[in-house]
Amino acid sequence: MTTERRYEKLISLPAYGPMYVSVSDNGEPFYSEGFAVRFYKIDGTEWIANFQPGWTDFKEVIEFDKTQNLLIVACGTCYIMNPNETKPIEVFGVGYSDVFKASKDRLILQDRTDLTIIEPDGSHWNTERISWDGISGIKVEDNLVKGLSYDPMHDTDKWVQFIYDIDTRVLTGGSYNKYFKKRIKPWWKVW
Repeated sequence: MTTERRYEKLISLPAYGPMYVSVSDNGEPFYSEGFAVRFYKIDGTEWIANFQPGWTDFKEVIEFDKTQNLLIVACGTCYIMNPNETKPIEVFGVGYSDVFKASKDRLILQDRTDLTIIEPDGSHWNTERISWDGISGIKVEDNLVKGLSYDPMHDTDKWVQFIYDIDTRVLTGGSYNKYFKKRIKPWWKVW
């Protein structure tokens, strides 16, 4: 990867200079202040993006090892961006609250009910649902993600352990599967 400066996180939108570019999931402009980032293009010019925010306070710009694209997390919403382009390559999520490093240069984004795994090339995939409403205490050890998922049922109201194996994509534990898997019956047993 190049060592040239490709972006700068801004505290707010600049009061002077060229107009910012609104970046949103549907391409529609919006006029409130979101997450402001200045991008530096290969040709020496620059532009300022105003990313439409999601539902959390989590803001970050993450560089990938195997591509020039960047992952912008704008208050929980993710944008895959090429600094030379004003339109996002992809937009996903609205409620991400944290990011963790895992083995094989992968990243793990934490949402309220599941996790999203970001590969070193920027591709991504979601785990199955882990929690009814809340994940906490995330710890990553090589390819294993360990944590707690909230069980809001009236008779329990507690946090349930889970382990997710990123390599095999197998979930053990978690509050959602505690109830969901018990209710699923094979189609031939419905009658």
